[in-house]
Amino acid sequence: MSTYLESLIVLAAILSLLTLGLNVRWGWAGEFDLAYYATVAMGAYFGSVVILPKYSGPAHLGYILGLNQPFLVAMVAAGILGGVASLIIGFFALRNLRGDYLSIATVAFAIVSWQVLAQDPNLFDGFNGVYGMPQPFESVLKLGPDAYALFFFVMCVVLFLITYVILEMLYRSPFGRTLRAIREDEYAAAAFGRNVFVNKLKAYVIGGVVAGVGGCLFAVYLADWNPYVWAPIETFLIYGAIFIGGQANQRGITLGAIILLVTIPEVTRFMPNIPGHADLFPALRDILSAILVILVLRFRPQGLIPEVHPRDPGDGQAAVAGSVANV
Repeated sequence: MSTYLESLIVLAAILSLLTLGLNVRWGWAGEFDLAYYATVAMGAYFGSVVILPKYSGPAHLGYILGLNQPFLVAMVAAGILGGVASLIIGFFALRNLRGDYLSIATVAFAIVSWQVLAQDPNLFDGFNGVYGMPQPFESVLKLGPDAYALFFFVMCVVLFLITYVILEMLYRSPFGRTLRAIREDEYAAAAFGRNVFVNKLKAYVIGGVVAGVGGCLFAVYLADWNPYVWAPIETFLIYGAIFIGGQANQRGITLGAIILLVTIPEVTRFMPNIPGHADLFPALRDILSAILVILVLRFRPQGLIPEVHPRDPGDGQAAVAGSVANV
């Protein structure tokens, strides 16, 4: 397998994992949350400083912690931080806010987080960010470049598959069905004894854990994380992947992430340069992404692979009984 293809699949696995986390919030529970990528950034920053050693540069710059711990410790810590941060944010935002008000509050949190982390050089070195994160298990495995690239490829794919399977089990569980009932009509769900706030908060925390883990993995893959990587607009691109693939359908969402977050950027990257238009292709990426989302919403609003709505088995039995009676 070529190195280029390996890197594309690794990127697709990481971005698809991040998209699955937002799908728990939006696709399952109907929470139109715009602070999701801020949670990804928290996991990336925190995981990085758990992995990195103590900072030894100029006193007016630097990053906190520097624990010099293995990757697995950093990934677990990032997932816990993502879950705890989501618990705190969700506790206040989900209790009293719905719909547009929830979106406004969460996007405000994302913008404030971005500004604070970008402007304060003592947390994560401001606009310079953190960089130089060692590759996971490299010092233990002592593999050559090609063998290590294959190992990292397998590790990312396995992490994605584990996340996919766990979330699919949750989706098919009574908890998942409760979330979808709340998404469709939270008042009706409450009337049947479901605690809307608690269940939506659980979904928010689960999405935060996935975001934290994915953010740590993404930062290690890039070996660099700074404010330029996680502008709040990235959340809208992940939503676009969900719209294209199919809300709440994990197979569709994975396909949407591959199309919107990997394929379109790669296609535009290989277009020939036009003199005097250095910013054309980054802008073209956003334009093509927006056009694709609009087309899907117009002609196939359910997405490329729609969510399957299981029917009550009693409906089928009633239909069979009616058919027999007619005969």
